[in-house]
Amino acid sequence: MLCKVCHETILNSSQNWGYHRKDYQNVQKDPQVESCIFCSEVRTDALKTPHGKALQYLWTARWLPATRQDQPIMAVTFRPQIEDDLCQDSDRDEKPPLHSGAARFPQPRVFYLFKKDAIQIANHLGPTTNVTVDGSLPQIQQWLQQCSSRHDRCRAVSARKREMFLPTRLVDVGTTGGERPIHIIDSKEAGLKGNEPYVTLSHCWGEIEILRLVDGNKPVLMNPEKGIEWAQLTKTFQDAIAVTRKLGVRYIWIDSLCIVQWTSESAHGDFATEGQLMHKVYRNSFCNIAAADSSNGNGGLFRSDAARDKIVPKAVELRREDEKGAGEWYILKGDYWAQHLLDRILYTRGWVFQERMLAPRLLHFSANQVLWDCATLSASEVLPGGLPPQLDTLAASERHWRERLSLIRPAAVTNGNPDAVEEVMRAGTADDSLETFWRNSVRSYTRCRLTKSIDRLNAIWGVAKLVRDGLRQEDDGRDEEYGAGLWSRNLDLQLAWRVVNPGPEEEVRDRDLRDLCPSWSWGSTIAEIEVQSRHASSSLEMWYRVRSHDGGEVRFEVAPYTDINFQPVLARQSLAVKASIVKGLWDQTHQAVVSSAFTQDSVGRFDFFPDALMSQGETCHLLVLWAQKNAPDGGVADDDRYHSDCSDRDDDQEREEQIIHNSGAGLMLRLVGSDDEGAERYRRVGAFGFQGVHKEQIGLLVNPANEKDLWIL
Repeated sequence: MLCKVCHETILNSSQNWGYHRKDYQNVQKDPQVESCIFCSEVRTDALKTPHGKALQYLWTARWLPATRQDQPIMAVTFRPQIEDDLCQDSDRDEKPPLHSGAARFPQPRVFYLFKKDAIQIANHLGPTTNVTVDGSLPQIQQWLQQCSSRHDRCRAVSARKREMFLPTRLVDVGTTGGERPIHIIDSKEAGLKGNEPYVTLSHCWGEIEILRLVDGNKPVLMNPEKGIEWAQLTKTFQDAIAVTRKLGVRYIWIDSLCIVQWTSESAHGDFATEGQLMHKVYRNSFCNIAAADSSNGNGGLFRSDAARDKIVPKAVELRREDEKGAGEWYILKGDYWAQHLLDRILYTRGWVFQERMLAPRLLHFSANQVLWDCATLSASEVLPGGLPPQLDTLAASERHWRERLSLIRPAAVTNGNPDAVEEVMRAGTADDSLETFWRNSVRSYTRCRLTKSIDRLNAIWGVAKLVRDGLRQEDDGRDEEYGAGLWSRNLDLQLAWRVVNPGPEEEVRDRDLRDLCPSWSWGSTIAEIEVQSRHASSSLEMWYRVRSHDGGEVRFEVAPYTDINFQPVLARQSLAVKASIVKGLWDQTHQAVVSSAFTQDSVGRFDFFPDALMSQGETCHLLVLWAQKNAPDGGVADDDRYHSDCSDRDDDQEREEQIIHNSGAGLMLRLVGSDDEGAERYRRVGAFGFQGVHKEQIGLLVNPANEKDLWIL
């Protein structure tokens, strides 16, 4: 568990900090290092450092704050120390671009030590997760029993059969050796009631051929006398059916079998209609089964390995001089939940994001154990009683919103669309801002990958719809619209979204997305996105905001609903904008746009965030979206100090000297042509922000005399 070096120099040391091994490049593979939880993790990071440099790590050990009743917890952190010659390299002109996504130095590694009697750790894990030979089944049954009988939040969610909803189709798994084969049923035709329990499956389709429901095989697959042959099912489908039966549930919803799939231009299937119901399918399920560690249908759910027991931590004895340190301790990695679950292949897939957020309960079949999620508890077979708070940050946030998204009720049919029932978010124990949830959701979702880039916006619509309905309630209005990943209210404030780590343009700006999504939407990119708030940062009215051609707010329009709309469709892709715009050139060395609009004093107060890597000297146009006044300390200037009138010259002069700062955001654009009336047409290539700038220093960027009508495509 720990090598001798770490045991003696860190855990049994009277020191609170020190340097770890000197050179990881030259550490030979030996049993002690390989089995040491500290050395093995830190060395893996050290060998991945850029430029082939070897880093030394500084370790620190500290006791976390605790009340008298709390058990002591120690945090051991390893921070990479950059060598002097590496720092010199970073100052050279040939350094990697700031936003290039080039290799970064390893992040600190954090480990937590818990007293043996203060945390519930499994004594032993059996050699398999296979529920048909018991395996993980007893633990799964215990979680389900606790959830249904002891979790007040989960019981409240489960008790609300909000719409008495059932999916259009379900797979009837019957029982092992049942009188009828596995087959697909039409829920209405079968006479099922809305409270009939069913489970769902999250899985990676992969590149292999899997059984799909299509127009040609519907008569057979939906025939209770013929149905589906066991050999036709992938290993993942077979395992999921086995779990469903063991849970005592008769029906399972699997996307490829319950939605008629597209086969040709004349056989489109019914995803256009069924896709709009997927958020309801997962939210109203009994439980979601996730094949977290399988890249395709051949991977299955279950894992059998005698070494599975090795993931159970063994207690380490400390002999520290201080009273809190003596005794036996468990060591757990700070990124436990990410390592065992969120970093697994299934959760790198975009479509699964909404499945994970909307299902009331989840059973994650991962690489070497089963993990559990509901609105109350996140746990694993190793930590069956739940994650300790120090490891629970990511999981707790998702539980919080899983509950919030479940506490809804039907409201009204909108736009004449019976499948677009507007749903109202109920306040509950989870009552944080939907604005915060949406920003975090987009950031997490856009880290994921999609097999088809054209599904960029489709795969988050289930979550977006619920957020839209919640925002309409919170804002006490019915006018909030969702389009292309953004919200209609205060659209101009949202347009300066940022690509976190840009790559080459051909990778970020996918060709297939260009005709489907406008450049002003983050949905037009394949990259991790940081969206901007749709609310101003203060109550102080902004002194500049970009306008539409008619002088009103910049806005998009949603087309009338049709029965083939998967989600709201833009009536027009381009945005009408009236603004001044200035031309500049990209400076690769300083990662900035050089323009005559900037004074020497102001250029350093602008930060530029290109969507994709740009070439030296590339032409770029700048458009300010909004600007507001700020106090000298960087905070927002208050109304009284900014607007008060005083005839005394000294006070006026003092006020002018104090309030010289402005902050705001804008777009980096590329000119692509003009329309028939001569209005210039642009595409977005990035965003920028500024702060601490005098009003005169951005005068050319927001000069009303230079404003003109233009289009952003």
